Amino acid sequence: MRSLKLSLLLLAATPLLAQSGPTLHSSADLAKLETKLTPTAKASPTGFAMETIDDFGSSRTLYIVRVHTGDAELHQNWADQMVILKGNAVLVTGGTIKSSHTQPNQPDEARGPSIEGGKEIALHPGDIVHIPAGVPHWVKVAPGTSTTYLVFKQK
Repeated sequence: MRSLKLSLLLLAATPLLAQSGPTLHSSADLAKLETKLTPTAKASPTGFAMETIDDFGSSRTLYIVRVHTGDAELHQNWADQMVILKGNAVLVTGGTIKSSHTQPNQPDEARGPSIEGGKEIALHPGDIVHIPAGVPHWVKVAPGTSTTYLVFKQK
């Protein structure tokens, strides 16, 4: 009887175990995402479009297209690792977010129009940068250009 219960438990868990395999986002998949998100970013007042391509609870992968500089941000509970795929950007880290405010549905997230006193880092395709939780950061894009990047978020 005990082995029957164990067998049934393992059988019931099989679909869950099958879902824990690797995920693949091919270069063709990412190109389709860029084609889909670029018009959205261009039409948005934020100049930004994003799609979550993986969500594992304590880690997420985001695909981002940015056509102009957006808000500075700070995540209390999430570290960001950015991988620049296309275009260039300037990342400002540290300092103080000007006119900082939290989002109504995200009390651990702060936003503001810029950063004062931060350090600027030029980013180019292939660059990878890690931003620890609690560090203000701001992605700046030169006028008339766009940047496409992945963000791996982790708690």
